[in-house]
Amino acid sequence: MGSAIRRPAVIASRWFALVGWVLIGSALTGLLFSSLPVKLIDPAWQLRLISAILASSTFLLLGILLVCGAVFLNERNQQLLEQAGLLRRLAGWFAVLLLIIIPFQFYAGHRANGAVQAKENQSIQLIKRIIRGATAANNEEELRSFLGSLPTPPPLPARFDAPFPEIKKRLISNFDSQLNAANFQAGELRRQRLEQFIGEAVRNSVLAILMAIGFSGIAEKEGPLFGMFRRLGLFRYRD
Repeated sequence: MGSAIRRPAVIASRWFALVGWVLIGSALTGLLFSSLPVKLIDPAWQLRLISAILASSTFLLLGILLVCGAVFLNERNQQLLEQAGLLRRLAGWFAVLLLIIIPFQFYAGHRANGAVQAKENQSIQLIKRIIRGATAANNEEELRSFLGSLPTPPPLPARFDAPFPEIKKRLISNFDSQLNAANFQAGELRRQRLEQFIGEAVRNSVLAILMAIGFSGIAEKEGPLFGMFRRLGLFRYRD
């Protein structure tokens, strides 16, 4: 009777472990391909990797939970015990990684925003340079020479349809309007990026904390954060 009753539990433990490892492998595969190509010092890549880690954490959590749960169905399987012990230790340190992600994402986000803002400032500085150069030009030849020296010269007619002072005034007025529009657009884009980043950072932070609690709960005393969470009132169960 005991053997007959135990056999379904052994079979179930095999299926639990199999599905658990499939989920773990799927999560790690997705994380690997999300990190390619590797650009360690690129803040945009760092933010993309953080999002991939958080996205894969749910499947990792479920996979480790299934493998560890399979042990309770087949406690005599030494290989399964060793696998579950290893996964519990790794889960404890993965919880530490999730908490480290929280402040690091703000650093990476600040750098990524600075890189985008630097490109926007280059465009604004180019317009300012054109205005200064056009203001300093004293005749048509100097104006054409200056505009021709720019990285992307603006199109000019072969012959102006008005006296040079009028052409100069129109040109400066045109680029003044472009400068005002560029400054306004840059300000709006900075505001939108900031709002979007704050929303994503808060969501990532909450998800990272919740996942860290889950991984620490699986690791229990095998993980470095279990004691801290217990002092905060978590993992205090009553039978």
